[in-house]
Amino acid sequence: MSSPALLELKNIHKKFQDREVLKDVNLTLHAGEFLCLLGPSGCGKSTLLRLMAGLEKPTTGSLHWQGTEKNFAFVFQEPQLLAWRSVFENTRLPLELQRRPLHEQNENSREALKKVQLGDFENHFPHELSGGMKMRVSIARALSSAPRILFMDEPFSALDEVTRFALQRQLRDLCETEKLSVVFVTHSTYEAAFLADRILMMNTQGGHFILNEEIHYRQGRNEALRSASEYQALVAKVSQKMQEAFR
Repeated sequence: MSSPALLELKNIHKKFQDREVLKDVNLTLHAGEFLCLLGPSGCGKSTLLRLMAGLEKPTTGSLHWQGTEKNFAFVFQEPQLLAWRSVFENTRLPLELQRRPLHEQNENSREALKKVQLGDFENHFPHELSGGMKMRVSIARALSSAPRILFMDEPFSALDEVTRFALQRQLRDLCETEKLSVVFVTHSTYEAAFLADRILMMNTQGGHFILNEEIHYRQGRNEALRSASEYQALVAKVSQKMQEAFR
């Protein structure tokens, strides 16, 4: 990666009671990079994501940010919308908590909803939305504070295939338009191969990386890519590595 580092993890160890989840993890996130953490359930990828976002503290080791501004947002596996608040009010919530000026709260929230194509739904409530729309509100809420980095913990895992594919395309478009860096946790080789600029595959013992694969497609991240030979070849390569490592 030729782009500058945004975040560096050095010699990270993480224990929960007597269980060592992560051991001697070293990782660099670069500006503009879409990084997928791939691996089976229980391998420590969500713990690593939460450490990067400051939601967990390492037992030992250090995290180094470029500059002093830690400008990021976190998108969880579930949308976690407040049922009594409208789509607009849910999107505005982080800005309210930051005590931003009201005009800024309103402008940023409406702009974020437009970016996820929900501008016409700001007065709806969560119970009126589909699963995919709820997740788009969650993404809009994250975008409202104009983050440099999105941390995303399997946000599309509970969605049907058609909706998941649509949100994957939309997310890639957003990242390129907004020049976001993304760390995205998944256990799907197909999802990682479509989304990522780089895939890090984790094993089940200490969170070591058993694959570090940079991805450079000749074509864009559109629906046609899923049937392209280079995409299928990457899926096969990553799947084979997964089977070898965890059989």
